[in-house]
Amino acid sequence: MATAALRRLAFLIAGLLSLLCLAGCWDRVEIDQRGFVVAVGIDSPMKDQQSGDGMDHETEEQVEEPTKEKAGQLTKRPLYSVTYQIVTPSGMRGTQNGEQISGKAYYHMVVQGSSMAAMVAKLAQRTSRPPFFEHLKVIILSEEVARQGDQFANAIDFFLRESEMRRSTRIMVTRSKAAQILNTHPPEDKLPATYLELVSSNTKESSRILPESRIGDVHEFLLKHESFVIQNVKDGNRTFSTVSDAAVFSGQSKQLVGFLDGEETAGLNFLRGDIKGGQIEFQNGNELGVFAIERMKRHLRASFGSNGLPTFKINVQVEGTLNETSYTQDTLAASTMHSMQEATAKEIKRLTEKTISKLQQQYHCDVIGLGSYLHRKHYRKWQKLAPQWEQGEQLFSSSPIQVEVKTVIRRSGNIDRTEGAE
Repeated sequence: MATAALRRLAFLIAGLLSLLCLAGCWDRVEIDQRGFVVAVGIDSPMKDQQSGDGMDHETEEQVEEPTKEKAGQLTKRPLYSVTYQIVTPSGMRGTQNGEQISGKAYYHMVVQGSSMAAMVAKLAQRTSRPPFFEHLKVIILSEEVARQGDQFANAIDFFLRESEMRRSTRIMVTRSKAAQILNTHPPEDKLPATYLELVSSNTKESSRILPESRIGDVHEFLLKHESFVIQNVKDGNRTFSTVSDAAVFSGQSKQLVGFLDGEETAGLNFLRGDIKGGQIEFQNGNELGVFAIERMKRHLRASFGSNGLPTFKINVQVEGTLNETSYTQDTLAASTMHSMQEATAKEIKRLTEKTISKLQQQYHCDVIGLGSYLHRKHYRKWQKLAPQWEQGEQLFSSSPIQVEVKTVIRRSGNIDRTEGAE
């Protein structure tokens, strides 16, 4: 009897333990029942909204007018107009039974509201599959949203808190409408989100593209109250968009203060040591040349005067090849090589000085990382400088920054244009 009772007890315990294993799948959702959101565009609301799904039709978003309520109560006027790019699974397949499948791989849904969480809930009321953000590739904010007080920080707060989100999601700013950028659909990519993600990674081909701006990095800057830059995307049309320039954000106000153009963005990349490749056009007299960057080193040092204020010295060393030239002299000659290296260094220095001038005189934002360097290397001195670095006395704007550039051309090619003249 005792043996039988123990056996029944063992079976009972085994059954209860098996229930714990089954609980691991209680919240499972089949992949074909998820609404994969791959891109989000955040604009300020307008009265007339286009669906932007490429199907040449419009959808009107019902916007409630603000009611005359007591002071302190929330208004019903929306703060954001958000475009969600959602994957259409059937459109992602190239062929079926040997036949080409036509149709788009995505569609757009536009929602207006004052909070991201509420708009996602509203989106779920309109789609057959619940929104799923784990594969979100890019978030694009319009300049209008980024310049309005805390709207930038409030807009990305939901994506930072959402458990499904990845901190590697790209974030960009555009001077135009974010919805317009999401309408870019080149023939070689099925999803505009994938296209934008790939273009933003072409830093080895162009020195005028910032390193990828990730939402996790932006979160750290906001928490530290440090100024930062984000990739800018422009020229949004049906065929292409251009990732160039840089959007500058103040660490104090947490809002957009302005933009760096292509040359200034290249200068910033040199100052921060973020160059991975690209081309530098240089001129020596009437001769033109193109220097292809292969590698670079950047060394930063700071010295302090009797008044305790820093002076920065940035050494930039760049190596590369002569990619194109209109030189009529022998490019293999030592004198010609030296003049080309000097001309390239002069051009790089011009780019860096142009960037420094704009950051110090116009924006007063230390996006070069000088404050972070002082915090790491000269902590005690930084404790005295930090309160007045970007505000008050604005010590960043008055700190001298000296740049020295050295370039080395490793290969100049085998063409000798003087040979035919002999």
